[in-house]
Amino acid sequence: MYLEFFPVAEPQKTQMAFMETCFIKIAQRIKEKFKTEWWLPLNQLKGIPYISTTMKTNSMKTISIPVLFLLFYSGLSAQFLTPNISIDTVFRNGTIATIQYTYSHPLDMAATISLRAGARATDILDFNTSNATGDLGPGILPGVGEINWDFSAYGNQDFRLQVIATIAEPVDIQSLVNAVDSNALKSYMAVVEGVRHRSGNLSHLLEVKTYITSMFDTLGGLAVQLHSFDYGGYQADNIIGKKFGISDETQVYIIDGHFDTVVDAPGADDNGSAVVGMLEAMRILSQFEFEKSIKFIGFDLEEAGTGLVGSKRYVDEQLLPPEETVGVVNLEMIGYYTEEPNTQTVPGGFSTLFPDAYAALQADEFRGNFIINSSYQNSLPLAQAFNQAAAQYVPDLKVQPLHAETLLPDLLRSDHAWFWFKGIPALMITDGAEFRNPYYHSPEDKSEHLDFDFMRKVVQAVVATVAEEAGIVNGDAVIYDTDFFPNATNEITACKLVTNPNPVTDLLFLNHQQCNFSGELQWLLYDAFGKLHHSGTGPIPGTIDMTGLPAGMYFLQLRNGTFHTVEKVIKR
Repeated sequence: MYLEFFPVAEPQKTQMAFMETCFIKIAQRIKEKFKTEWWLPLNQLKGIPYISTTMKTNSMKTISIPVLFLLFYSGLSAQFLTPNISIDTVFRNGTIATIQYTYSHPLDMAATISLRAGARATDILDFNTSNATGDLGPGILPGVGEINWDFSAYGNQDFRLQVIATIAEPVDIQSLVNAVDSNALKSYMAVVEGVRHRSGNLSHLLEVKTYITSMFDTLGGLAVQLHSFDYGGYQADNIIGKKFGISDETQVYIIDGHFDTVVDAPGADDNGSAVVGMLEAMRILSQFEFEKSIKFIGFDLEEAGTGLVGSKRYVDEQLLPPEETVGVVNLEMIGYYTEEPNTQTVPGGFSTLFPDAYAALQADEFRGNFIINSSYQNSLPLAQAFNQAAAQYVPDLKVQPLHAETLLPDLLRSDHAWFWFKGIPALMITDGAEFRNPYYHSPEDKSEHLDFDFMRKVVQAVVATVAEEAGIVNGDAVIYDTDFFPNATNEITACKLVTNPNPVTDLLFLNHQQCNFSGELQWLLYDAFGKLHHSGTGPIPGTIDMTGLPAGMYFLQLRNGTFHTVEKVIKR
């Protein structure tokens, strides 16, 4: 048996070590399965820049092997081979809680399994679980595991449990950056673009709100909250999707963008570009765990009245202890780019307040070919982190920092302003609005005028910044709320969707474990960019034919009136 090597794109040097590990592991598996020797010794695979898509036996029969799956995991790189953990069953015997879980990894890597706990439905998991025993700690291999925790110190109450699986392989930030996709941005924009105003086009505004909520839930697997309030008879909603931290969940980073428009503008740049940028950042970041929490927020009513209504309500009503917002990256128009001279203007007094920035503009003939990073007072460390991340991971993105020590009106025109007023570090990432984009607040604010490659680079810088600041971890975590009391039931079983086989090549079989529901279920199958590929209703068990779908990662959503779950499905 031997492998043929074809010149596929050469992996980046930063990815080679992990790629070698992955390739050798697959080589070993094939060798074990077919009980034959390689023509190329395994120790000579180190550093090979060419990957094969086929394997031939001595009989010249061609057998597919999933090598490209390592390179392109739904358009993502090899570092996206992350752990997966799910809670199967939780029950108690007296004051002993037993958690049965399933851990898996595409390459069967051992993980460190840990347990955290807090009061039921709380965001704070600060109970002592050091007395937990069973299948936890380092070196846990894929399979079914069990953890036993004595909760007698906390009396008869219900708990929020978090089971975490992490692997030692570090996450390559560059791989996250490279995974940001301009085609994904375009696909989101196709949904978002259009007047989104409570009187100008309420129906589309509601459609986009539903879309953002669904994407947070289905694509991101986030804990979704609607912060609702009345505004002149219109029900406004700040849409919040939270990725809980696995170490210090009280520390929160925010990526946000307002989704409403003025009354007559389709709002592709203002602020559809920010919405789609936020969704793409969420798509990438939600596949990992972080030491700190991350919130993705779509603010409502930024354009209403005197402006910034939604973010003011959020800052006034949602900044609740013990949660502490430690950094905000506010996206405000990130899609307009031009290399034409004299297309970037500045407000009055700019040359006096920011002489270095003005000199740089003047030297480049006032081209609108950069992104602005605005900060204020204690936001400077976060601004520097953004600048450094852009320089390291997105060197083709030109960033113009603007740091103010006093509050300037033209730097207070977006949702970051209320965080500044509260002393919270925040950035406004912007293309400059009407000082660059001639279609600002007009019916011509359309996606045809935007540069999606520029937008991609901006999102790449955001992803790199937040990944580093929030403390990215190569792992997976699952949260479960118990229902032990007041009924004192002996066993509570998690309702779980079962997909088999997963990864799948053709027919995906659906079943469930211990789910109490009746009637038909709706199912929807989305790809990693949020595009709906299949939908239907029917009973479970059932099947989905995935034969014609391209390889990659998909999200299967199953719901009825009382049941809702989302599962990752890998198509080979």
